[in-house]
Amino acid sequence: IRDHCVTGVQTCALPICQLQLERRRRGHPGGLPPGRGADMSRLRAAVAVAIFVALPLSTSALEISTALGLLLAGTTGRWRTFLAAPWALPAGVLAALWAVSVPSASHLREGVGHAWPLATLLVVPALVDDPRRLTHVGLAAASIAATWAGLQRFAGMPVVGGFSHHLSLAYALLPPLGYALAVRHVLALPLVLGVIATGSEGAMVALAATVLAALTRRPTWAALAGVVVTVLALPFADADELRQRAVLWTGGLGVASGPPVGPGGYAAASAPLYDQLSPGFWFPNHAHDSTIQLLAVLGPAGVVATAGLVMAVLRAELGAAAGLAGVVTGAVTQEVFGDLEVSRAVWAWTALAWISGNRNAAADTM
Repeated sequence: IRDHCVTGVQTCALPICQLQLERRRRGHPGGLPPGRGADMSRLRAAVAVAIFVALPLSTSALEISTALGLLLAGTTGRWRTFLAAPWALPAGVLAALWAVSVPSASHLREGVGHAWPLATLLVVPALVDDPRRLTHVGLAAASIAATWAGLQRFAGMPVVGGFSHHLSLAYALLPPLGYALAVRHVLALPLVLGVIATGSEGAMVALAATVLAALTRRPTWAALAGVVVTVLALPFADADELRQRAVLWTGGLGVASGPPVGPGGYAAASAPLYDQLSPGFWFPNHAHDSTIQLLAVLGPAGVVATAGLVMAVLRAELGAAAGLAGVVTGAVTQEVFGDLEVSRAVWAWTALAWISGNRNAAADTM
């Protein structure tokens, strides 16, 4: 509506949808019954909190919370938020590759399990209305796990926190640590101490890559530096460890040279090769290298899709990219992306960092 006294466009506040106006007059804002919108908002917030509390503390609770979150995302239509993410396409392709591989998987649970952690990339943006509050909750839960690990170290117990392995704990703490460093959160300190408590030399290099990424704000270069340092440090490792690595990687490349073995098929395919290289070798479960493992299980398409997802995250929010830089460093010597405890943490914190960045950007423009 133009006015002779106004330069520009002046908008009119008159209702343009009579049906919507009648609904509001009857006490149904937005077409929803009174209070239903607020109830759904509280439910979404509760499920989001449950996911980030369970993430470092309880796998069972995490699975239930993620499933409920996926249901809410689908029924409310908020799943569409995921489509705006810079990593939506590679994440969708990777999830599709895992899903397609499920029917041919020798272990159905493993096939579904590898695709399931990617669900948090869809669920978290659909649930979160207050990323600032969820940040505090998630970092507090991760700090509890890190403190638990420190107490285990002090007591002379296996340092695993609530995880199945000390390396799973170390790498799963890197995503919340990267986020904490990026936003200068005080809980970064116990997370650093938690990683150190695991005593893993490889995790120390990954920790350094995460800190470097956050301080320099160049996560891609930090990840590359971490990979180079890891490779250069290999000749100085223990002789027995070097021999094991040689067998693992040579046998893994042998498996990868054939058609993809699918989820759950690696152990059976690699055992004869490992036995030829080193009779009685006892480590036939995975290649201890994420690229070799993906190549063997999903083929080149799996490697390309995973690399695309990683690069998209490294170029996105620093809070997500800093922790991922450390995880990528660990991928040289561990199958971190196949470690479901680690991958759940990576993708959940990736989604939270992205949605937080969007909220902050929106606030800055107002």
